[in-house]
Amino acid sequence: MMLFQTPEFMFCLIILLAIYYFRPRGRMILLAVADLAFYALAGLGPAALFVGITMANYYLAQGLTGPRKRLLLWAGIILNVGNLVFFKYTLFLVGIMEKALQVPLLPQLPFAAKLILPVGISFYTFQFISYLVDVYQKKIPPSQNLMVFWLFGSFFPHVISGPIMRGGELIPQLERIEKQDIVMHFRLGLSYLALGLFKKVLIADNIAVYANNFFAVSNSLGTIETWIAAYLYTFQLYFDFSAYSEMAMGIAYLFGIKLNLNFNTPYLSANATEFWKRWHITLSTWIRDYLYIPLGGSRKGELRKYLNLFLAMSISGLWHGAAFTFIVWGMYHGLLLISHNIYRKLKARLDRVRFFETAAYRAITIFVFFHLTCIGWVFFRASSLDQALHMIYRMLIPYQLSFTAFNGKFILLAMGLYLLHMLENWLRSHAGPLGDIWQRSVPASLRALAYTAFILALILFSQGQTNNFIYFKF
Repeated sequence: MMLFQTPEFMFCLIILLAIYYFRPRGRMILLAVADLAFYALAGLGPAALFVGITMANYYLAQGLTGPRKRLLLWAGIILNVGNLVFFKYTLFLVGIMEKALQVPLLPQLPFAAKLILPVGISFYTFQFISYLVDVYQKKIPPSQNLMVFWLFGSFFPHVISGPIMRGGELIPQLERIEKQDIVMHFRLGLSYLALGLFKKVLIADNIAVYANNFFAVSNSLGTIETWIAAYLYTFQLYFDFSAYSEMAMGIAYLFGIKLNLNFNTPYLSANATEFWKRWHITLSTWIRDYLYIPLGGSRKGELRKYLNLFLAMSISGLWHGAAFTFIVWGMYHGLLLISHNIYRKLKARLDRVRFFETAAYRAITIFVFFHLTCIGWVFFRASSLDQALHMIYRMLIPYQLSFTAFNGKFILLAMGLYLLHMLENWLRSHAGPLGDIWQRSVPASLRALAYTAFILALILFSQGQTNNFIYFKF
């Protein structure tokens, strides 16, 4: 599998785009072959599995309008979830059973030790499930074109780490791909690609070095240094996650395909509800539509609503990884969502409404919730629950509070990263006017040259540090 930020990938992308632009009638076949080749680079076994799962979902969907549609829907859900559970959670479950029974089970299950997590399995599982459910609920018709459906499941910019696309969003674009004018999307494509590369190469990969060093010696850190470790990982995570999503969006735009925005400056959120409208947006909406609402949502009373929130977020945590740290992280965010719902009801009963609408109040709530988010990310990053709980204890209970030039430097770095986050939010909110000025002031040829030079410079800078995107492991 080639990483987006490598010269090899960019060379192949340029060749593919050149053919794609000059042979419009062959676009669908070209993309289908490119998708298969891209996935096969990760291994022939995972590629064959993916082809099989894709074919199964295609044919199952054909029957979702017939008399046995409910049975076929559950067959599809069991197939997709079973595939995910087998590859992602077998070792985790075997480990739990070994501890509970005090019996070494792994030697008796030699296949389990050889399991390799197929790339993108968490994402294509959710994408196929949403497609089957939407067909079953008659929100979309089942695709009658196998090649279009293959592209829906395998479109290489987002197949590995999202964003998660619904059938109603992506399939219509793929059906008209050979007829639509894709030149109009080229500028957006280069912009998002350049932004993603900038975030990954210049920010995320460099922060990762420091974050890893702090977490490696977490047992010896004082309170200030532990908070620094959490700050650094918090920003590494965001810039890495959003980098992949924006590069995926950029590459998709170059092919005339619009993918959904996945991250919208989430660390400016004032509460958990707002956070999940800005963080991994396609996942949070998937959890809402295909887990929270089917569980009953808010339709069955307050207590049931809170239970549904807790269960949905706990499952979201488990989806991220086969470890108790991820489950606890999901549970933690479930509790944050419940707490915000309760707080919102209490706040509505108070008379001091004007204060709640002030900029000062919003600044305070953003500050508080950002630090609550940082605490949660410790579970996400820690190698064990013991490490996570130890670090959080250090963060909350003052220990070795000496302020030094060393930790002062990293606090300034964290503040600078937050200011950069705020700048990103401002640029995003003024993208339209700024884009108009950019286009009016600079000729198209020079704009293209500037984008190309910037992207090439970032790729060259990244040589020797071609780190995987964090979300690849999910």
